[in-house]
Amino acid sequence: MFGKIRSLLIILTILFFTGISQANIGEDSLKINLIKYDPYPVNPDTDFSIWVQVKNIGENDVSGATIEFIPVYPFSIKPGENAIRTPGIIRKNDEFVYKYTLHADKNAFVGTNTLEIGYRILDNGFTKREFDIEIGSDIVDARGTVRLEKSTLFPEVLMSGDSGTVTLSLKNSATEYTIKMDNKDYSMNAHIQSAQLMGNEFIEVTSDSYYNAGIIGPGDSIDLPFSIKIKNNTPDGTYFLDFNLKGAARLYSLNLKIPVRVDSSSIQNTLSETPELNPGNVVLNVANNRPNTLQAASVIPMGNATFEPAEYFIGTMEPDEIFTVKFDMKPGNPLENLKFMLRFKNGNNWHESVPLTVMLNGSKTIQIQDADKPSLLPVIAIFAAVLIIIVGFFVYMRRRRAKSG
Repeated sequence: MFGKIRSLLIILTILFFTGISQANIGEDSLKINLIKYDPYPVNPDTDFSIWVQVKNIGENDVSGATIEFIPVYPFSIKPGENAIRTPGIIRKNDEFVYKYTLHADKNAFVGTNTLEIGYRILDNGFTKREFDIEIGSDIVDARGTVRLEKSTLFPEVLMSGDSGTVTLSLKNSATEYTIKMDNKDYSMNAHIQSAQLMGNEFIEVTSDSYYNAGIIGPGDSIDLPFSIKIKNNTPDGTYFLDFNLKGAARLYSLNLKIPVRVDSSSIQNTLSETPELNPGNVVLNVANNRPNTLQAASVIPMGNATFEPAEYFIGTMEPDEIFTVKFDMKPGNPLENLKFMLRFKNGNNWHESVPLTVMLNGSKTIQIQDADKPSLLPVIAIFAAVLIIIVGFFVYMRRRRAKSG
């Protein structure tokens, strides 16, 4: 019995320390360095080589790791080259070097560009590292910095299924064209290597990213528009898109959240005066319940009737604005209920509302149709009055004769 207990304790101890060993294998177990690249600097539209050092700096062996080159503009893996390397078991303090052959795009920015390499360890996710690569024979040494001056959305508030435009205004916050540091002159121009707006599960970015967007001088601005589309059945709310800007030379990168608001509310029409109260007319109140301005709003009547006008054009409607519209109406035969639909534009997106139904009562509608004919009621009243007078006269004369006789 004692021997079995001792064996069980040994097994539990082994499992315990094995769990600790595995738990200590995390994203800080490996360290990646870019030792060198050749040639220096790299010329656009050419191949070049990089040497990447991988070292296990953790307390345990690492198994199942992969070292991965990430193809991000302007760099790509040379055809036939393997972007993913599998080193097998990496012992504690082990280090080794991988060589990659890459290609720089012909339109690559002349200056400092960013190359990305990462590693993946079992279920510990992916860890990415960035390294600078100089491109061009004349290396630009600049210190201009860019900030997001403003972001605008058109339309201001989108509806589910809408397409819109996010415009990001970037400004070089520098005030001088050059500065002197350590007896050396530095340019304050800002060089944009890439600008990317990333979509999410509800919003799709349908336009391309910007690469090598150019130079922004001190105090100057540049507008970068991005086309987006809201997916159908997107719930109302404010969503944030990731904006990533990478600068060349000594320009710091930007990682920002850009808000996009989605609201499904619409414009609404209500009946102001019924046809019974105002024969031959339908009067409606049209209100913009949305938080933003709408364009090309109109009311379209439908049903077995003649309407004047055939369509009531309102035009632009500000938030909370109300219009009263009037239709002259001549119901047809047979009678049927009327419907009034709203059509409007939110930005460049057309929308139509659920039609408003106006009930027509048969007897009251007939009165509307015959309203222009002479009424027989006055004639009947006069005839009844004359008849009563005549009957009364005869009754009076009969009683008088009876008394005299």
